[in-house]
Amino acid sequence: MMNSLSDNTISQYNCSLRLWWEFCQLRDIFPFKYDVPNIISFLQQVMNTSNNTYSSFNSHRAALSLITSSDLGTNTEVKRFMKGIFRTRPPRPRYNFTWNPQDVLKFLNKPPDKDLRSVSCKLVALLVLATGQRIQTVALIRYPNIKFSTSGADIQIPDFVKTSGPKTLQPKLSLPYFHECPNLCVASCLHQYLELTKPLRPADCDKLFLTFNKPHGPATKQTLSRWVKNTMAKAGIDTNMFKPHSSRHASTSCALRQGVHIDAIRRSAGWSQDSQTFARFYNRPLVEKDNYLTSVLNLLSSET
Repeated sequence: MMNSLSDNTISQYNCSLRLWWEFCQLRDIFPFKYDVPNIISFLQQVMNTSNNTYSSFNSHRAALSLITSSDLGTNTEVKRFMKGIFRTRPPRPRYNFTWNPQDVLKFLNKPPDKDLRSVSCKLVALLVLATGQRIQTVALIRYPNIKFSTSGADIQIPDFVKTSGPKTLQPKLSLPYFHECPNLCVASCLHQYLELTKPLRPADCDKLFLTFNKPHGPATKQTLSRWVKNTMAKAGIDTNMFKPHSSRHASTSCALRQGVHIDAIRRSAGWSQDSQTFARFYNRPLVEKDNYLTSVLNLLSSET
């Protein structure tokens, strides 16, 4: 039963259950008892002492449902209280705007460097922008699961990701050769990276990405996030406003603006065909850097 929860879910629930334990200790309440008034009092106390939004309280409710063996989401009083939280502190998307991937691609569109640091950062950035996948998924790539062909490279991801479930397919990344612009070809960059890291790769490490420094162990998701952030910053993206995960927003939103069908975006990014996640949280307009006059002048100068 513990295996039904991911490590991230357990970590998230631990915060909620710690607060609940402290609440019960102060009031001499048995923490595993299904008692709706106490649960509502607990949620009200958290609301009075924090600025958490609705999604945080939803996590608290789910954590308490786990240890009380009762689905609090179906209780009439809890549902009414949660609706009140929703109206008082509605969930808000992290971003109302997103950045233009063209800025990063222009920065990367140059003759490839040979050093490990440059090739690593370039490959990670190209992978997240070309596929729309999470950095977590990219960090799970194992080089034995990479298959090259005359048309490009295919990568299977057998490890569990955030969207893994009994009725969902595991991610498969298809990277065709981009002959029109070799400097931005993800498959070619991937091949270059494998050749560069071949003599450095430890015998017991099958993860694709390695750290820069000896003994060149597997790079974690946090390490890849730093690489993406550094690339974004060098390309002129405001990393104080946009975090590395925003690359998923930027990539998928750009694909829709370019006319890619919504079903293709969902397949590439790992959403189900009836998912509304992209529409609700990821499809964002570009952040406006220039005013109307500057845009018109740039347009006129490019025509002349």
